[in-house]
Amino acid sequence: MPDVLERLKVLFNSFNPLLVMETVEETRAVDLVRRAASDLSLPVFEWSIADGLQRSGAPVNPGPADPRRTTGVNNVNALLSQAGLPMVNIPPGMALPAPVGPSSMIVNTQSAPGVLAHIESMTTDAVFILKDLHRHLDDVVVVRRLRQVAQNFTRTRGTLVLTGPAVNLPDEVESLAEYVELPLPDAARLRKIIEETFGRLAQKQTLKCTLDPAGFDATAANLRGLTEEEAERTVAQVIVARYALSSAAVTDVLEQKKEVLRRSGMLEFIDAGAGLDSIGGLENLKAWLRKRQGAFEPDARGFGLEPPRGVVIMGVQGCGKSMSARCIAGEWKLPLVKFDSAAVFDKYIGETEKRIKRVFAVAEQLAPAVLWIDELEKVFAGSGPDSASSDAGVSSRLLGAFLSWMQDRKAPVFVAATSNNVTWLPPELIRKGRFDEIFFVDLPNAAERQAIFRLQLARRMQNPLVFDLETLIAASDGYSGAEIDAAIQSGLYAAYADKKPLTTQVLLAELKATVPLSATRAEDIARLRDWASQRAVHASLTDRAAAAFR
Repeated sequence: MPDVLERLKVLFNSFNPLLVMETVEETRAVDLVRRAASDLSLPVFEWSIADGLQRSGAPVNPGPADPRRTTGVNNVNALLSQAGLPMVNIPPGMALPAPVGPSSMIVNTQSAPGVLAHIESMTTDAVFILKDLHRHLDDVVVVRRLRQVAQNFTRTRGTLVLTGPAVNLPDEVESLAEYVELPLPDAARLRKIIEETFGRLAQKQTLKCTLDPAGFDATAANLRGLTEEEAERTVAQVIVARYALSSAAVTDVLEQKKEVLRRSGMLEFIDAGAGLDSIGGLENLKAWLRKRQGAFEPDARGFGLEPPRGVVIMGVQGCGKSMSARCIAGEWKLPLVKFDSAAVFDKYIGETEKRIKRVFAVAEQLAPAVLWIDELEKVFAGSGPDSASSDAGVSSRLLGAFLSWMQDRKAPVFVAATSNNVTWLPPELIRKGRFDEIFFVDLPNAAERQAIFRLQLARRMQNPLVFDLETLIAASDGYSGAEIDAAIQSGLYAAYADKKPLTTQVLLAELKATVPLSATRAEDIARLRDWASQRAVHASLTDRAAAAFR
């Protein structure tokens, strides 16, 4: 991470007293600080509530080479060489940090107030890494001492580095702090992680390496979006599970990554749909999407095209909005990730904004990809003028962060957003330039209902030709696609219970027993149609759609 290293050196040399590194990768953050300080000949001290303040360990004397270790390294390099890959440099007797423990702890520095008091008394130019100090920032004594130390360091070459997964500084010291972000690893770094992880494991186990250079690149591409530590664990599990680094790793790491992102609670990998042909109707939307399918290819940028930014699909519930979002990724052969708005909101002030930035960073690392935001109005409905009084302004800041990302992002991430009630959305979110287009999905017309019946019956191993589709189409006027699907499913239950085949009469009975949304929410649907008549493009190309807009 040369960029992070250079930034750390600049900050150390420019008398910045307080740095914050918000990350779950504590080991990586500490390593970067050590390397930056070493390049500047600055000593490093590390503190945790468990071990107190200690001087960072010096390298152990390597001593004589272990022949068994040398043999293991040679075997690893032989395997990598056979695969046409660069050899790893693991010198015998590799220098490791000296072990640290209670015996090397500086006295009276185990508590947070104690370590800050000791640092304040020191006159040595140094870097002090304070791990998880944010856990103690509700203590007024700790905050006061932290402020005093930081103020003193503005005149010396001393720096406090706070590490932790979420560091919320009090107002007293916020103005003295600089934040250093650890970017997600790029493709080159991920490939190096694969090679290093295999090399490390191959010293302890008998492993095979049959993955060719193209496979390494594909595996690295499937690791995008993970932190370095997550990528390393994922690769290690994949290798150990098969006792080899083979072509299966390409798909294995993708499955592992899905699980890692699912546990993060903010993004979830979704299996993309089969493609746009699996949707009945919506021909206007399909044509618009197919025109843009190749815009992610390298040749498109050379032609002067920019990748499409996104689309809002709004309209009546149960008419295929979410299914369309899934099928976009399937049609374009791109990964689909779903944004979980509920998991982003946090009870602590400032945490929601940090989480949304993490979502954007991961989405960009997965690019080209489709980011699916379901029920967009629920994410930003509270971002109006009264947001400050209702949720301390979190919704407004979340909207601002999202708008900035939509406007400024460079990575080819296509946002497929769905909405049941677009009138709840702030106008600045749906203006031209944020999304490429807004499509309105109405209740299916006769031609679309016929397509839906054909698709759903065939999907359930029923022959559409044996049904009276004209009668079913007429009986289902005003029904949504989801209601038609539910009627077919209920008909199958009834037919199976009676040990009889599914017939047109059974389906007609199920349709008659259903009260469609067009009857229970007629006024709401009329309002949606009225709004869309002047502000959205109809997703269907039909005479009925034109008549509804007159």
